[in-house]
Amino acid sequence: MKKISLSVSFFLILFICENTLFSQTKWTKYPNNPVMVKTNFIWEFFAIGQPTCIMENDTFKMWYCAAGLDHKGRVFYAYSIDAINWVKHNNGVPVLDVGKQGEWDMHWLDTPEIVKDSTGYKLYYFGAPVDSSPPISSAIGLATSSDGINWQRDSNNPVLEKGDSTQWDGFWIESPAVLYDENIYKMWYTGVAKDWKIRIGYATSPDGKIWTKHPSNPVLEIGTTVSWEDFWVAVPSVIKTDTLYEMWYSGISIADKIDDVIDTVCTGYATSTDGIHWNKYLNNPILSSFDLPCDTSGPWAPDVVRDKNEYKMWYETQNGFCLATAPIQTIEENSSSTPIIEYPQLRIYPNPAITNIVFSLQLNKSANKLNGVTIKIYDISGKLVKTFPTLQKNKILWDRKNNSNQKLISGVYFCNLEIENKVIQTQKLLLLN
Repeated sequence: MKKISLSVSFFLILFICENTLFSQTKWTKYPNNPVMVKTNFIWEFFAIGQPTCIMENDTFKMWYCAAGLDHKGRVFYAYSIDAINWVKHNNGVPVLDVGKQGEWDMHWLDTPEIVKDSTGYKLYYFGAPVDSSPPISSAIGLATSSDGINWQRDSNNPVLEKGDSTQWDGFWIESPAVLYDENIYKMWYTGVAKDWKIRIGYATSPDGKIWTKHPSNPVLEIGTTVSWEDFWVAVPSVIKTDTLYEMWYSGISIADKIDDVIDTVCTGYATSTDGIHWNKYLNNPILSSFDLPCDTSGPWAPDVVRDKNEYKMWYETQNGFCLATAPIQTIEENSSSTPIIEYPQLRIYPNPAITNIVFSLQLNKSANKLNGVTIKIYDISGKLVKTFPTLQKNKILWDRKNNSNQKLISGVYFCNLEIENKVIQTQKLLLLN
């Protein structure tokens, strides 16, 4: 139940080894999103978030978190036959409540992850003793169940704790993604450093209770400066197909922080053969706030299930849980001497702006033409208000007027740089009077 953002412009296409990957990169949002919204005034008053799903037989099962009237977070359960229409267990009453007074998780539960193995269900979750941002204390706990509804906390809780104050995960940890694979439990989790940079780490366990962090952590780093993920890579979802691990994660850019509200989010995709060394998809991001229908504060915290010939992704937004789908496809990548391609980088100044605004495109030698490059401005609701058609020059002076030649009111707007209708970079733009 966190709010996030993006801003991107970066290098693509490096030399890669010959490989065939089962991958999905063409995601389509369900047109009638969201598929689940708040309905219980007491338990879901503030927000619902962080869905985690599995498919059993013909049923999709989801565990998620909600913040109630008492400012406490808890875990809930719902199920669906079609992945769209969801039935909340017991009309939205929690299946895992906060801990008892004085316990490490007595105030807030969040970021659940569900695992089904031969012993039953395992639920990993973030816990904290107080409601604070950032968390004063946080860790990851474990609960077990035979039916997914009645849960018993593990006596070893918490099973994974943050690092010391100097480490990449020394501020807090959350959002585990767990697989039981090759007779061990494998966890990818979000770690936050004192500088608020967020990365993804890896840990293993022989029994799902005693965990060892990998010495190479973090295993997924933030992106290069001025990229869509140069501030946070977080909330992973991981599945394994044959010998390939696939990860989806949320990314944001530091450029989104100009008004201290993180509200533009992108989803990235990465693959690995060992779960430790990850290759980010060359054409990331694969999904963004501005892929229609537009999302508010999403797509955040994706969770993916492979269903027959299709991938299904549920993710968090301000308005509830949304659904996107992607066909399973094979991507051939070869080791030919592929030239490095760099997309244009968009600069906006001044920002925040009171007067006219300059859009400046910085091109590198391998991208020295503006063919198919456009700039689009959206308001906070996702409505397109201004379009600059295929650009003819590297700098544009904008008088703050929309497509109807009316001056835009003050507020937050979003600027998309697109190449042949693909969003390459998004930046937040703050207009003042």
